[in-house]
Amino acid sequence: MNSTKRMLSLCLAFAVSHTTMVVTAQNTKENVQELSKAAKKGMIVDANLTPENQLRLTYKMKVDKKSDEVAYEDYFFDDQLGFKQAQPTKLTKEVKPDTKVVSLAAFVGGSNSFNVLSMILNLQREEWERKWDYDRQQYKWGKRLSKESVKPRNSESKYKGFAEFANDDDGSQFIIASYDQKDDDDQFVALYITNDLNLKETKVPVNGKYSLVYCGALQSGNIFMILAPNKGMPDTKKYTYAEFTRKAELVTQSEFTAPMPNMVVMDYQEVNGALYFCAASVKDNDAFNQVFTSYAPISNPGYSTSANRQMDAYEKRVFVKKFDNIHLLKFEKGKLAFGSSTPVASFKSKLIVPPSQKKGDGYDGRKFQIQNLAVTPAGEYLVTGQFHDKKIVNQGNDIEYRYYDIVCMYFDASGNLKAQYAVDKVNDDRKSEVFQNMQNFFFSKDGKTAYWELLEVKGTKGYASFVDAYLGNTTFTAHYFPRIAKINLADGTISNFTELGNKGKFLVYRYNGLVLDKNKTTRYYVGHDEDYEKLWVGKYTFD
Repeated sequence: MNSTKRMLSLCLAFAVSHTTMVVTAQNTKENVQELSKAAKKGMIVDANLTPENQLRLTYKMKVDKKSDEVAYEDYFFDDQLGFKQAQPTKLTKEVKPDTKVVSLAAFVGGSNSFNVLSMILNLQREEWERKWDYDRQQYKWGKRLSKESVKPRNSESKYKGFAEFANDDDGSQFIIASYDQKDDDDQFVALYITNDLNLKETKVPVNGKYSLVYCGALQSGNIFMILAPNKGMPDTKKYTYAEFTRKAELVTQSEFTAPMPNMVVMDYQEVNGALYFCAASVKDNDAFNQVFTSYAPISNPGYSTSANRQMDAYEKRVFVKKFDNIHLLKFEKGKLAFGSSTPVASFKSKLIVPPSQKKGDGYDGRKFQIQNLAVTPAGEYLVTGQFHDKKIVNQGNDIEYRYYDIVCMYFDASGNLKAQYAVDKVNDDRKSEVFQNMQNFFFSKDGKTAYWELLEVKGTKGYASFVDAYLGNTTFTAHYFPRIAKINLADGTISNFTELGNKGKFLVYRYNGLVLDKNKTTRYYVGHDEDYEKLWVGKYTFD
């Protein structure tokens, strides 16, 4: 909310009946504050630090339909989490025009028996109303005005679709595709399709038969892709990195030697302008397409239990593999800076667990999903995440991705494994396993200590809306509570985890629940009790 408008408010601070609990330990502080009756029915919309270094939390009250104003309450805490005051503010309701939203979606195959498993690219154009709800002070979806299958105006080609990246600003699409050729000699292309159905095609500059290994979006908005040569190519280790703008303009392309010919990328992170891949391979020298098949995360509406046939075939191979090697790759300006290789068999000798944990299940070769990759002040790497797989549920009609044991890998500046950390999850029920833990790293001023923040999941079962409740359609919701440990970067040892939130009694808000000071030396946590009647704040200092 605009701070100037707050200052112009003529409302005076008022007293709120409250109970206060302050808990203090080394590095941590916690406080619990009773919310006002109105705030209990509202929702938190902002959390920030003021110029005076006070923690300010803003609640938006339930909107009165008859009122021309929107009411807020600000809760202030000092830098030691002492409660200062609760202050009301009222602002005039906004009026915004109704709008129309046109979207372009890409999918493969279709929903009839003839092309349900096809990779043929299709486009669908929809137009929706967006109406301004004056009472609720937010846009809501109106009715769908039109829906139609469409074709680009300036192309007669048939394409196989592999991946799409929508541009919400103008409704355009960037699509990774290939020509639909019977000999399966895929010539990959980048497609830019505007909202008015003009198409631009740019060939990926490679010759021969390739498979798509991985693709993703960069912070710049550009799209990258990695291609692997198929069986029969002269050198199956000669992978290709290609990067395009959202308008299918080639930015850079480079050939690089992968550590193994069947290297599959499990995940990626972009840090300080460099692009990192966590990858894996099996010990055989078979080509990528022999061990796996093309990565293809694009929707097929007629194939309900997977993104599409091709992606299902890909995941069935990736999720069941026990990899023999782990690779860390670093790219700078589209070129490979280094690519390391660590045998999975050597991981066991590098296993470290917190002192209070008797044993741990370290990395064993399964699919691994990165939740964070951080570069230490000394230029080393911490890669953390969870084991990851896919389950078919609801009598085969739905998919759930599950996230299991927590593993952190510590690599030196050249990508060689120094240590691995295995940490037990607090909650391993199904409601919690369908969500990833959030994980972050912070570093001490002297650069000798890494603080590992785990936001542990506590999943709950409920209804997303009144209609869902009426129909009995339950869903799972993620809630989080923080645990922090110290990693000594010199010797690789790890401390026990400090847990905030009274063992999950208080949970961090899903939105506006995390605040970091400008020096990145203090993390503030904003949360609630189970009934959303008490405000909980926590603080951890990275000394």
